[in-house]
Amino acid sequence: MEELLIRHFDISFIDISAYIGLAAAGVMTVNLFVGLLLSIQYSPAANWPHRRIPLFDIHKWSGYGALFLALLHPVWLPLAKGANFTLLAVFYPLITTEQPILTSLGALSAYTLIFVVLTAYFRQRFVYAFWKKLHYASYVVIGSFLVHGVFTEPSLKHGATINFFDGGKLFIEACAVICIGLIAWRITVGRKLRRENASQAVPLPTWHGQLTVAKIIDVAADVKVFRLVSATGGRLPFSFLPGQYLSFRLAEGERVFTRSYSICSAPEQLNYCDIAVKRMEDGRGSLYLHQHIAPGQSLTCVGPMGSFTFAGTEADSLVMIAGGIGITPMLSVLRHLAQTSWPHEVYLLFAVSTPGDILFEQEIRAISQQYPRLQYLILPSKVSGFSWEGPNGRIQAEHLVNFVPYIDRRRVHVCGPEPMMAATIAILHELNVADSHIHTESFGSGDVIVDDNLVDAMVTFVKSEKACFAPAGMTLLDAAEECGVSVESLCRTGTCGTCKVKVVAGEVNMHRDDALTARDIRHRIVLACQARAATADVRIEH
Repeated sequence: MEELLIRHFDISFIDISAYIGLAAAGVMTVNLFVGLLLSIQYSPAANWPHRRIPLFDIHKWSGYGALFLALLHPVWLPLAKGANFTLLAVFYPLITTEQPILTSLGALSAYTLIFVVLTAYFRQRFVYAFWKKLHYASYVVIGSFLVHGVFTEPSLKHGATINFFDGGKLFIEACAVICIGLIAWRITVGRKLRRENASQAVPLPTWHGQLTVAKIIDVAADVKVFRLVSATGGRLPFSFLPGQYLSFRLAEGERVFTRSYSICSAPEQLNYCDIAVKRMEDGRGSLYLHQHIAPGQSLTCVGPMGSFTFAGTEADSLVMIAGGIGITPMLSVLRHLAQTSWPHEVYLLFAVSTPGDILFEQEIRAISQQYPRLQYLILPSKVSGFSWEGPNGRIQAEHLVNFVPYIDRRRVHVCGPEPMMAATIAILHELNVADSHIHTESFGSGDVIVDDNLVDAMVTFVKSEKACFAPAGMTLLDAAEECGVSVESLCRTGTCGTCKVKVVAGEVNMHRDDALTARDIRHRIVLACQARAATADVRIEH
């Protein structure tokens, strides 16, 4: 077989092995570059090239590709007549007489790469900080493979002179220089960039104090908009991102409880902010606001909070799928994008029970006339008794396919009741929309957070030796960022598992724990982006 290859193509099995090794080195270099971008939380949508590039997917699949090529690289050598390389030597190169140390470095790289890929695949089974330490083995992979590639004589002849100016050697040497430069850049400039990128992703600082109810607007029979202004007059005492919420302390007799509601006005409106509250018979907070709050009264609140935001730099198109009162954070985003004339495509699918339950319909229609980038579809599930000519029924895949072209390439925000969200996310998965593109905020009884047990707390990060005050409803991730503790995070929606931390004292509540295993829960591992203090003192191992 090898003789035929040499005769017809002037290529031997050793040559094939060498070419595959060069490809492996190139893919490893790309993998290192993308991995370092992820490590500094670089956003290609917010920064250059201002496009949605799936860095995490590129890093993952280039890792798989590098592993495949690294394992394929030596299998040709036992078939090569001139290599004097046995099958056993493929697995244990120290027994070969042909450059045993250098070939063993190649084997070390392959074995370590297997370890790195496997631990990355099962990384949600580990405490994140521990997995991150394991992942540093990637540097062993790239270092040993490049040393192996640069100093191994391609023909595997003992005592042969290496031509460092050969085309293949120059490629490997270039990869080595690039990798050394990337690592040096990460250690020096990358640290500063990581801090800057992390600070850009941090929600605006929380404020706590009192706001006055200036006006109450009846939007529907069971929905009121409460317009809130500064208790001292003038501008609001805080700024917010479109999609964030305020957390309110409500007193019923001697019992004080916390409820959170999305801001539905645009951040460009500096003198007031609106919250829309739907009256729910089982909604303690909504009943209190509807029955006991009148214009002129003051409300104690904390905010803004929440990461279910979109300011326009995160992606180059946006799909919003709202259910019922879940339209409120979407409305803030929509108002912001229209007021800033955001120059990209915006799609809004608004699912309601009946045409009589459509909230803010006139405003949505007016925005669409003034802001041609917006396409919207209102989808009532029941139309009996109404004169409705448009699509109807529960959200189905065909609705999304017909309404939003190339939905799998777009950022998608979903907000509404839990059953609606679960069904919608399942449909998005059927349409090949990646989890990293799906951002969610769940509403229950009209509240963003339904939990009477959230309290003000002092959150201490033990290893970092830092602590900060976390008002009720603030996540551990927000608390960490507030006091300058670095906690890795990607999705901020509780699905990726990147922000796992260990609670060593105190109690927390989580709205979502999808990314946790049973082992995580037993060992008190929580998702920092979802966990909120339920006791006055919480200590985190981080």
